[in-house]
Formats: sequence, structure tokens, C-alpha cells
Amino acid sequence: METKRLVEIGIFVSIAIVLELISTLIPFLHMPQGGSISLGMLPIFIIAYRYGVKEGVIAGFVFGIINFILSGYAIHWGSIFFDYIFAFSALGIAGIFKKNALSSNKTFISGILLGGFFRYVFHGLSGVIFFSSYAGDFNPWFYSFIVYNLPYMAVSTILIVIVGLSIKDRVFN
Repeated sequence: METKRLVEIGIFVSIAIVLELISTLIPFLHMPQGGSISLGMLPIFIIAYRYGVKEGVIAGFVFGIINFILSGYAIHWGSIFFDYIFAFSALGIAGIFKKNALSSNKTFISGILLGGFFRYVFHGLSGVIFFSSYAGDFNPWFYSFIVYNLPYMAVSTILIVIVGLSIKDRVFN
């Protein structure tokens, strides 16, 4: 990978970390066992759209590791993989839309929705596998996917679509 690309990935991962940390300062934006409403995914999507899936996955992977180190929550080593490594690396899948994302708002949104969906799936699976004791009387699948992870992931993804569309022309031109 060329130096410029590595530096850009580092800068955008740093921006993602700062955005994620800002969300932790606002109490009503984060969930008790992890997860928050945040713009932290947006810089990872930008890398995926600029350079493609490989660089997007690498940026998401690095973001996930640093995010865990700075403010991670895990009750089992497996949840580290599902909630941080797999979930944030999956954001890079948006890079499959690299070719048309900048010329088409529909494609731009599709990449964000796809990456956000895969992140949501990994968080949901983590909830079922590792955090099911928190479900109480709920079915663990329903609790993890609908009650716990859907609200913050849906709001974050919609927020990123809105902000992403508003800055798209300035970032990529």
C-alpha cells in the first residue's frame, strides 16, 4: 500500500475514534453494555468509497481494535471478535460500491446501508451468543436484534446517510 493511502487511512481512523469518543461523553447516546449513536462509521465508509473493500476492511479492523482498547466492553473473548473486529471490519464491504458511489446517491446510500447492516448482524449475533443473560424474559434473538441493537444502529446509520450525503461532494472532489 502506498504511503499516501496508509496516512489517509490513519487520519480517517483517527477521526472515527474521535467521533466515537465524543458520543461516549453524551450519556443518552450510548447503551449500557456497549454500542452508541455515533458518526464514527462515516470515516470508514469514506475510506471504503475512496479505495475499495480491502482498505475499508483494514480501516474498520483498526478502528474496531482501537475502539475496544479505549472503551470496549466484553464479557467473553469471543464478544471482542463479534462486537469489535468482525462488526467494524464489515463496514468496509461498502467498498463494493466504490465505482458508482460518488456519482449516484442511491449507490452511496446502498453502501452505507449494507455496511451498517453487516455491523448490526455481528452485534446481534454477539448479543445472542454472549449476552443472552441480559435478555431476561425476552427471547434472546428478539432482545439482541430488536430491543438492544436495532435502535442505536438504525439511528446511527440514518444519521450517517444524512451527514454523508451532505458532505459527499466536498470530501470526494
